[in-house]
Amino acid sequence: MATVTVGKHPEFDGMKAMELFRKKFDGKYRVGKAGILGRDFAVNKSGWTGVTVKVKQDAVGTTFVFTGYIPSILNRVLFGGLIASIFLRGSWKAMENEIATFVQNAPELK
Repeated sequence: MATVTVGKHPEFDGMKAMELFRKKFDGKYRVGKAGILGRDFAVNKSGWTGVTVKVKQDAVGTTFVFTGYIPSILNRVLFGGLIASIFLRGSWKAMENEIATFVQNAPELK
């Protein structure tokens, strides 16, 4: 899990953030509803690699929380758990880092 806090942007809710991510990652990743409680949306690379995103507003600023996961429900049911997490953690972490770098450098979030 990665967390990035940027300045105060109360206008950024999950839907606005999802549109920002769609503009950036269109054609490279699929951006859409996460289908997981407590997450605003997901950025998916494949049926095995994806990152869920939660946007939080607090006194400090706008915080983005990224968590790697298996996007495919079938893959999650059949292969999810500790073993899959061990093998997939590297690809999840790389994607979390790419998305965190985008959030830190996005002009809309400065």
